[in-house]
Amino acid sequence: MGYCYTFLWALTPFLELRASIPLGYLKFGLTIYEAVAVSVFGGILAAALLIWILPIVVKFFDQHIPLFHRILQKIFVYTHAKHSHKIEIMGEIALIILVAIPLPGSGSWTGALLAYLFGLPKKIALILIGIGVLLSGIIVALLTLFGHGVWNFINGGV
Repeated sequence: MGYCYTFLWALTPFLELRASIPLGYLKFGLTIYEAVAVSVFGGILAAALLIWILPIVVKFFDQHIPLFHRILQKIFVYTHAKHSHKIEIMGEIALIILVAIPLPGSGSWTGALLAYLFGLPKKIALILIGIGVLLSGIIVALLTLFGHGVWNFINGGV
């Protein structure tokens, strides 16, 4: 069951690998390698689903719900304005970095949204997001191991 729970946590927006790796390792009893592998797979799968489904969902709601169209346009304009300078300066590497940094507001969900907004081809977007998810997995695993080591040290090696 640890694999399933870890995988499901990796699919969740906002939490993603930041939650799934520590939970898989510390709560569900997976090795750090298993927790990272399952989480990275979940993060990449979430991105792939979003990359392919997002245009369909946006088009449907855009055509059928005018309020949704107005809200979505505001979100898109804000997001585009916030991130366009990064894309101009760093190019596609900006997407990798955004996904790789394990902070709130980053991750595969945000990466898929930005790839859609900036019109990146789906295959390229998935490769870039996949690299970012893998790097994020490594970072979160190292932070998890470090934090767990510090906790054990503070508690006398328990």
